[in-house]
Amino acid sequence: MPSEKSGLGVCLVGCGGMGDLHARSILKCATVKSLTLCDADEPRARKLAEDLGAEFMSVDDALSKSKFDAYFIVSPPFAHLEQIKRAAETGAYVFCEKPLGENLASIDAAMPALQPHQDHIQLGFNRRFDPHMAELKRRIETGAIGPVEQLRIVSRDHLAPPADDLQNSAGLLVETAIHDFDLSRWLLDDELTEVMCMGSVLINSDYKAVGHTATATALLRGSRGQQVVIQNSWRTSYGYDQRVEAFGAGGKLTVENPAGPLVLQEDNGGLHRELIATDWLVRYREAYFIQAAAFLDAVASGATVSPGLSDGYRASYLAQKATESHISGQPVMCDAT
Repeated sequence: MPSEKSGLGVCLVGCGGMGDLHARSILKCATVKSLTLCDADEPRARKLAEDLGAEFMSVDDALSKSKFDAYFIVSPPFAHLEQIKRAAETGAYVFCEKPLGENLASIDAAMPALQPHQDHIQLGFNRRFDPHMAELKRRIETGAIGPVEQLRIVSRDHLAPPADDLQNSAGLLVETAIHDFDLSRWLLDDELTEVMCMGSVLINSDYKAVGHTATATALLRGSRGQQVVIQNSWRTSYGYDQRVEAFGAGGKLTVENPAGPLVLQEDNGGLHRELIATDWLVRYREAYFIQAAAFLDAVASGATVSPGLSDGYRASYLAQKATESHISGQPVMCDAT
């Protein structure tokens, strides 16, 4: 077993909102000695580096060096594959935010170059690291409800993004529902073999102009006949809605929305309770830190990372099949491997 490294040198590519979050999580990890930031928008990267006491480097220089132990790729999806390839070829570990790429065709073309590095490439499916989801997974694995027969996932964002912000987005199914496709595979420990997806534009008609759906429901089938229902929306009036229910012959397990202290008040105005979180960051901040720490621990020890390249590929594959079903209005079969 390789000896454990100490004092890791980390480079983060992409200093937007997600990059800021990842940078702050990285700096909390005891294994990290130095952090270098870069972005195509160099003034933005310089500003964040100054704010956090990190170093700055241009994207091209950073991806040409072999001085880093690990890279975090947090750039827009269209840049992911080339940046992963360049970073992995330096011999470093690579963490990349989901999705693996903009579309399945580009991912398929890149896979031969990425597969030799697959043990050291991790995808950013942060919900696997959320303590609530991890406990749900643990109870399923211990047989608390028997084999899962039905799985239901609700994933609704609080505020719909302006249509102009979606020009560089891969869309609801590829960038949002992809979390739920991965979560389904992980919780069931199985592949999904069929998908039927319906999508609508019910929030902002301008979304049609940029080719996006904003509300979607997907019905999927596992290889053992399990049924999965995933509901996605880019808007709620009541907060960031993230719930999971697993049902089996022995009962059901539910992850509800955390809502602060559960003190209920009832009066002549009805029953009152605290609102759920209105921001994905509030809901999953801890998961992002746990995820970063687990990845960097693997880097330090030379271990294989998870969720890995194949998980990223499979989630993008399911997003593509869901998109095909949405467009055709018909169920689509999925390869089980």
